[in-house]
Amino acid sequence: PHPRAPPPCCCQAQTAQTRPLTALRGRGSPLVAAIFAAVSLLATLPAAAGELQAGQPGGLAPDSGLPPRPALEMGEPRRRWRGGAAKLGEGPKRAKLTRPKCKSEDWGKKVPLFVMLPLDTVHPENNTLNQPDLLRERLVELKRAGCEGVMADIWWGIVEQKGPLMYDWTGYDELVSMVADVGLKLQAVMSFHQCGGNVGDECTVTLPPWVLEVGETNHEVWYTDMDLNRNTEYLSLGADHARVFFGRTPLEMYRDLMQSFADRYLHFIPDVIIEAQIGLGPAGEMRYPSYPLKHWSFPGLGQFQCYDRYMRKDLIQTAIKCGKPDLGLVWPPHPDDVGVYSWAPEHTHFFRDGGMWETPEADFFLKWYSSALIRHGEEVLKHAVAVFKSTNIILAAKVAGIHWQAATNSHAAEVTAGYYRTVNRDGYGPIAQMFARHGVMFDFTCLEMSNSEIPEWARSRPADLVQTVKLKAAEKRCLMAGENALPRHDRKGYEKMQEACLAGGKSIASFTYLRLGHDMMDDGPNWFEFSRFAAEMTHCKVLPTWSAPPPSRQSRRAGSHAPSLVFHHHEDGDSPVFFGGRQIMGPGVRRTITEPDLDAWEAAKQRRQKSVHGDFATGVQAGAVAGKYATQD
Repeated sequence: PHPRAPPPCCCQAQTAQTRPLTALRGRGSPLVAAIFAAVSLLATLPAAAGELQAGQPGGLAPDSGLPPRPALEMGEPRRRWRGGAAKLGEGPKRAKLTRPKCKSEDWGKKVPLFVMLPLDTVHPENNTLNQPDLLRERLVELKRAGCEGVMADIWWGIVEQKGPLMYDWTGYDELVSMVADVGLKLQAVMSFHQCGGNVGDECTVTLPPWVLEVGETNHEVWYTDMDLNRNTEYLSLGADHARVFFGRTPLEMYRDLMQSFADRYLHFIPDVIIEAQIGLGPAGEMRYPSYPLKHWSFPGLGQFQCYDRYMRKDLIQTAIKCGKPDLGLVWPPHPDDVGVYSWAPEHTHFFRDGGMWETPEADFFLKWYSSALIRHGEEVLKHAVAVFKSTNIILAAKVAGIHWQAATNSHAAEVTAGYYRTVNRDGYGPIAQMFARHGVMFDFTCLEMSNSEIPEWARSRPADLVQTVKLKAAEKRCLMAGENALPRHDRKGYEKMQEACLAGGKSIASFTYLRLGHDMMDDGPNWFEFSRFAAEMTHCKVLPTWSAPPPSRQSRRAGSHAPSLVFHHHEDGDSPVFFGGRQIMGPGVRRTITEPDLDAWEAAKQRRQKSVHGDFATGVQAGAVAGKYATQD
């Protein structure tokens, strides 16, 4: 007999399969003893699990025959099943985790919502916050509505207006501190362009005065059209390496401003300032200023912006490298072939179906025109990556949503803006590939528009364009964000934004709403619709019905007896929307094809014949003369 008998619980747990092994235990075989011990241990585990579920303080059943375990002391973890007593041989019953399927009214994931601040948030004259008390109040309202943060322009013309390398961050110090106090995030836009002259510009912020002084003596640093009109919104990409700005090039000036910003707000990155959007052209978008409101009206095709001496020189050098030096002298196309800013493609020899844009010579020119823009964007982004590489901030760049004339074969409006996209060619894949190569997020606009809202004569396909760009960004493995191009306060516009954010079954990285102002925060239907939109973005779900709570500024003296304010508002989406000096949405919009303005064409032709700027003429002669001067440098 063994000196110590097994406990009663172990004897009770023995089954018929273990008793034969017990009989063989005394034969002295080590192998048999080991097998017996293993089987006995496995047999006791289910029983012990059942005894632990009995709920006794010691963890064993009352009839176990063993003394109870001491109670757990403070701080010692207690592990037990949560689903009640388990049966013999069973484990705990846990809820099965299933990922909810995304229905038509549900989002794939949360899309962070940001709101653009007014363009004059920092006063351009005294470099201070404009109406700081009102701004703080509105930021608090955005926080309560569920917004993730705000977007603000860091104007080059404000920060460095006193002189080269003389940076003044006074106004932006106040803004960053206020955003941090409220608990919001900040998207900072490195705005190297002029404010004023584009759709929605409500104030004027020029480039630094000392930059404009250089441009007055050297007109070639500005983008120039075929009529030799100089555009002062943004420095020409042809002058990127021209050391004419007090010993610095434009690329070096952009780099120095970004470095000063990164050093100034190092302790706010990335906890408060989570994104830096790098401006690459007019309106902060990577494009040519092909449709300035001063000369253009919707839905005109625009004009090429490559008639300054620096870009002419680059075109000639590119033609020589390709073994076709004559193309550098006869291109860009003649003004009589491309028409004026507001013309339709079918009225020009270049962009009509079967026109010059389908020739090999035009293909060479358009490839150079678009690749020069991509090269400019890449050079600026290289400096941005070098400046912000140790800050863990998100870098982004914006591409314009040029949706008009997108239903034509030549895509004239996109081509003149620098996006070489035609019916047979992809114009956004190379841009997304360049962004992905540097880890930069692709920000795109016009997410609020649908194809049916734009009149027929515009040949506009904004929804198709957004879907195309989103697919190209996903194909190149480039993160994508979105914005609305025009202010929309109606339900139909918000629904279209939601649809665009989720198009293709995959949500975009973030969405920025344009723009914070009196129309948006009117304590009426506009704010009601936005708060509903913000709630939908926060909860990742479209709300079929929505009741707005009372405004936060409502007096509490009314007490609980006062009836709650509940708005039930529906917007039919018929409010007029204007773009480029013309109404493009709403009642009264004609949907017929318009004829070209022949009077404007004749007037522009006479101006070209009379205008002579220095030694430069227009048309083919202008290209030859400019090429002669370019080859002499």
